[in-house]
Amino acid sequence: MSKQISYAVRDFASLREELVNLTKQYYPDLISNFNDASIYSVMLDMNAAIADNLHFHIDRVWQETMLDFAQQKQSLYFIAKTYGIKLPGPRPSIALCDFSIIVPVRGDKDDFRYEGILKAGAQVSGGGQTFETIEDTDFSNPFDSMGNPNRLKIPNFNNNNTLISYTITKRVPVVNGTTKIYRRVITDIDQVPFLQIYLPEQNVLGVTAVIHKDGTGYGSDPTSDEFISSPNIWHEVNSLIEDKVFVPDPTSVSDKDNFKAGTWVQVANKFYTQYTPENYFSLTFGSGNVNPMDNLDNYMSGTMKVNLSTFLNNTSLGSMPKPNTTLFVKYRIGGGQGTNLGVNIITSLDAFQYIVNGPNSTINGQISQSMTVTNVTPAIGGADAPTIEEIRNMIAYNFSAQNRAVTLNDYKTLIETMPGTYGAPAKVSVMEEDNKVRIKVLSYDDLGNLIDTVSTTLANNILNYLSNYRMLNDYLDIESGEVIDLSLQVDLVVDKKQNSTDVLNSVFQQMISFFNTDQRKMGDPFLVGDLHRQIGTVSGVVNVVDIRVYNQIGGSYSSAEIAQSYVDPTTREILQVDNTIYMKSNQIFQVRFPSNDIQIRTKTLISTTY
Repeated sequence: MSKQISYAVRDFASLREELVNLTKQYYPDLISNFNDASIYSVMLDMNAAIADNLHFHIDRVWQETMLDFAQQKQSLYFIAKTYGIKLPGPRPSIALCDFSIIVPVRGDKDDFRYEGILKAGAQVSGGGQTFETIEDTDFSNPFDSMGNPNRLKIPNFNNNNTLISYTITKRVPVVNGTTKIYRRVITDIDQVPFLQIYLPEQNVLGVTAVIHKDGTGYGSDPTSDEFISSPNIWHEVNSLIEDKVFVPDPTSVSDKDNFKAGTWVQVANKFYTQYTPENYFSLTFGSGNVNPMDNLDNYMSGTMKVNLSTFLNNTSLGSMPKPNTTLFVKYRIGGGQGTNLGVNIITSLDAFQYIVNGPNSTINGQISQSMTVTNVTPAIGGADAPTIEEIRNMIAYNFSAQNRAVTLNDYKTLIETMPGTYGAPAKVSVMEEDNKVRIKVLSYDDLGNLIDTVSTTLANNILNYLSNYRMLNDYLDIESGEVIDLSLQVDLVVDKKQNSTDVLNSVFQQMISFFNTDQRKMGDPFLVGDLHRQIGTVSGVVNVVDIRVYNQIGGSYSSAEIAQSYVDPTTREILQVDNTIYMKSNQIFQVRFPSNDIQIRTKTLISTTY
């Protein structure tokens, strides 16, 4: 007959008791001595212990497959990989630094012939930490690679008040870390699908470039230009199934110096990266060495027989590195919580390359030696590799990206995250009109003001970039937004005990800060009541009597006109609705010339005797 056993018991004592009951029920004549001194008691204990141990490990294995209960870092990495989440490693701090040079004058202006280029990778340090610039810094260009103004010119005079030089300052970001190059000789043994290469250090921040060169006997590393212009570049992708990357378009000339024209190209030389649970960094390459189109051409011409393994060994998941070549991996190390620093700590120039081709070689050297650096913002953002609990929450609250534009917000996010090499609009708004996705963009001028003139190259780059993500039936249209230029007249009552000039200056600075466009997006209304409140917080302001707002049009101002009614069409004073001036979804307001467009009148309170 079948023996009845319980599958519910799992601990040592319950298992032993179950074995004793089983023996008593089915083998009463075979075993009669169950006391602790019997040999059968030893066998019971051993069997119960083994079963208890097996149950423990089964529970642990099952626990490691559950996100909420997994305790091993390796288990969480496997869960993240299954969910399509790429976990970060150590993160570097980032700061804004002012790089300054002193150039001679030419007439009454700075001599632009000596305004050269600080090459990317310039190393600066402070507080025991090293930082690097991430892109070339052109001192002759008033913009950065994103199209934002970042240059300041300060004239220098001698004791006789004679102009002798200019200090040219460029404000650029620096990132903690040091660039290194790892080389790997590829042999016949390495000709395997999905070759994985591990970098030799644990504090890797990421890979910046990978190329291969034919041959194996290289005594020196490639130059920076080789990593950019080599025909044997390998491209990093989020997944090997991706076959297109957005790269500079050599057939198109940009109409802006600070960014390039871009296009999508199909690539076979690709790899993806990931961190291991032990905090090492790996690169995984593709699995094919046969172009599928070549395969098909050969088959159609009758020169190749059907060979399933050959057909499957194609480059759709990327190419395998070729034998008898050398891979060069350019990567950065650093990061961690200890890389966060205060202001004015990064002041040392360690290693840099300043390219200047002025007519006087002696002055070229003097300008290079005059370069100084200081961080004008704290270095923040540095963090260690995520802990187990941080990884658990990253997995729980992150969803795999659709990698496509479904909603209007998807389009806006994609535009804002487009690689800065190909430009970026100062402001962007996406809306649906007449069954079309209309993208409204604005740019900055060299003074940092918003303008409605948009580069043709930038517009084409945005459309080309979105073409890989848009829905099939979405029609995209891109055009300029509208800038509403405002002027203001403010009436204040000032405390008679305060210096009215000082109060006026403080109010003026408060208003300039209020009208900063960095934190404002297109379509945001102008809350005049909020400006009332902020001016009222200035020391010495007793009361804000009135704020009148005017729409400036034409001449040096934008030609865009606000949709709200005017109090007086002649002066174009805007009729406020509940202390608010509303913008259309493609409009944004600014004060273009604060020194002219902000007028403040002050009154002093006089004590009255009754």
